[in-house]
Amino acid sequence: MNYQELDRFLRKLDPIEEIQIKTKINVSDFDGNELLIEDGSGIPRMQADYFFDKGPIFINKHHRYADMPLHKHSFIEINYVYSGICKQVISGNEITLAQGQVCILDKDVPHSIPALGENDILINIIMKKETFSTSLLSRLGSTGIVSNFLANALFENQKHDQYILFYSQNNGHLQQIIKNMICEFFDNRDYSLNIVEFYIPIMFTELMRVYKVDKNFELTNTHGKTNMIEVLKHIEEHYVDCTLTDLAKKFNFNANYLGNLLKEETGKTFLELVQMQRMVRASVLLKNTKKNIDEIAIEVGYDSTSFFHRKFKQYFGCTPSQFRKKPMEDKITLNTLL
Repeated sequence: MNYQELDRFLRKLDPIEEIQIKTKINVSDFDGNELLIEDGSGIPRMQADYFFDKGPIFINKHHRYADMPLHKHSFIEINYVYSGICKQVISGNEITLAQGQVCILDKDVPHSIPALGENDILINIIMKKETFSTSLLSRLGSTGIVSNFLANALFENQKHDQYILFYSQNNGHLQQIIKNMICEFFDNRDYSLNIVEFYIPIMFTELMRVYKVDKNFELTNTHGKTNMIEVLKHIEEHYVDCTLTDLAKKFNFNANYLGNLLKEETGKTFLELVQMQRMVRASVLLKNTKKNIDEIAIEVGYDSTSFFHRKFKQYFGCTPSQFRKKPMEDKITLNTLL
């Protein structure tokens, strides 16, 4: 399926839309009682079992021409506006998504969608919570403290009222990634679902770029504003010999104040951030070089090999030698985000 075929497919009336365009009344995708009310909220809850019989990712077009009543999900939902606009009420907040924008909703977030018009095409990409929180986050956060910070900031629900809006309409690369995912899913060729799963971390990495630009993570110092990403990037590049005093001096902060800011913004102390970067670098060297463990310990900033062994085991749950022997896919785990 190419982009032209995709466009025709999405704009064509589906069976439910053929009913809704006449009645203006929402027709449920569900048969029987799958929309359960499981608590005292009175809000129907869509169940994951209906969607994930073929894998952990499901993509569909939201049906136009009728209001979608208030509901919630037992899974993560990613809304992508392929065309037009989409108004929603999420946790009581009214928002409008424009073409090319993305919104991520956590599980059990109440939301409703007023009727979409002919040119308003909303794509729903849904995934199981456990897939989202382990496999995906570990991939996003395993390359360094900057990506780890962005991944955790991006998905820390308490800071975002359980949804995140990305102003991604001008990011052409992201548009291509998502359209390619949709083409693969609806084309349903051999390995299409595998390819969709491979696209997911690429999509989220591109969304992190959008999020970085939107949020900017500015910190106020005595000479104006500094970007938190710049501070973390400096630690990432100078983790071997970086000290909090030197870092504070470079970015014109009081050392204690900067230490508190790092803890507040990242959830980790300066020393924990340095250790994280050392561990990430050590894991890369163990996977991709034949250097002995003593050499790696020194290269990542540890004078004592025994101390390096102890810290590595605390971090990854195994010794450097055991880590090196593990299959590649098992080496990076959610421990890199903790």
